[in-house]
Amino acid sequence: MMASHSSRNPSVVGLDVWNRKILARRLLGAEDAAPEDLQRHLKELFPGHAGTAALYLVEHEFIRSPVAPLLAADALDVWNQTLETSAA
Repeated sequence: MMASHSSRNPSVVGLDVWNRKILARRLLGAEDAAPEDLQRHLKELFPGHAGTAALYLVEHEFIRSPVAPLLAADALDVWNQTLETSAA
């Protein structure tokens, strides 16, 4: 998981066993899933940003609170517009 973050490439999804199980529960409602299935699902849901999304989902599992407070409320629109623009 840290590999996807350290690569600075938001589309790279790094999975280990623990993160794979967290993402399987969050995305598929399953106890576990094949890495290929999770990566495909993440890439479909978050094109171009699957690695960043996976990192946020896993982090959310650990802190038990939304990650949105990392951004000021007025910065959320800018963040979303940036994501939409970069994916186009």
